[in-house]
Amino acid sequence: MIKNVEVRKALLENGFQIQEVAKQLGYTRGHISGVINGRLESFKVKKAIALLLGRDFDSLWAINTQAQTDKSA
Repeated sequence: MIKNVEVRKALLENGFQIQEVAKQLGYTRGHISGVINGRLESFKVKKAIALLLGRDFDSLWAINTQAQTDKSA
């Protein structure tokens, strides 16, 4: 199963690769990849990615956030 389909779709639609996002936001590629793939949790980075892509935070991250909440219950 591909993680964060909405984020990946938004990246493609905006012509971004993870490396470009990392450079623009001032993070490493590994850090951005980790957040997108759910290995790292960072509200700050998720918010920055949403702003960069011109998307609503909840539309990109709500499904993943809900899944993480379900796992911890």
